[in-house]
Amino acid sequence: MNKIVKMILNILTVVAVLACLVCAVDLKESFEYAANEEEKEADTKDDVFVFEYEVKHQAYGEILDSYYVSRLSNVDVPEGLEDIYHVSEYAHASFMSKVYEEKGDKLKADKCYETMKNLKDELGDYKFTADEIDAVINKSARRQ
Repeated sequence: MNKIVKMILNILTVVAVLACLVCAVDLKESFEYAANEEEKEADTKDDVFVFEYEVKHQAYGEILDSYYVSRLSNVDVPEGLEDIYHVSEYAHASFMSKVYEEKGDKLKADKCYETMKNLKDELGDYKFTADEIDAVINKSARRQ
C-alpha cells in the first residue's frame, strides 16, 4: 500500500475512535439526565404527599419551613408545586400582616393584606386553607 493511503486510513481510524468516544460520553450524560428527571418527579410527588399531610393537620409552620428550604434551591416554582407555593406565600403574608399590626406599621400590614387577597384567588383546590391559616394566626395573636 501506498504511504499516503496508510496515513489517511490511520487518520480516519483516529477520527472514528474519537467519534465513538464522543458518542459514549453523550450517551452516558443522556442516561444521567433521564435519571435526574425521574428523581425530580419522585421528589415532587413526595413534596405533594408531605404537603397534603401538613394541610390535613394544619401544620402551616412546617409548610412555611418546607417552602423556605425549597426557595433556597429553586429559583422558579417546580412544576406540580404551584399550589403549595401559593398556600405557603399566603401563610407567610398572613403571619407578616399580624407582625406589622403588632408593630403598628399599617402601611406594610395593608400591603400584606393586598398580597393575601391576590393569592386567595390563586389557591385553587386549597382555597379552604386561607380561612384555616387566618384562624391559626388570629388564634395565636389572641393568646399573646
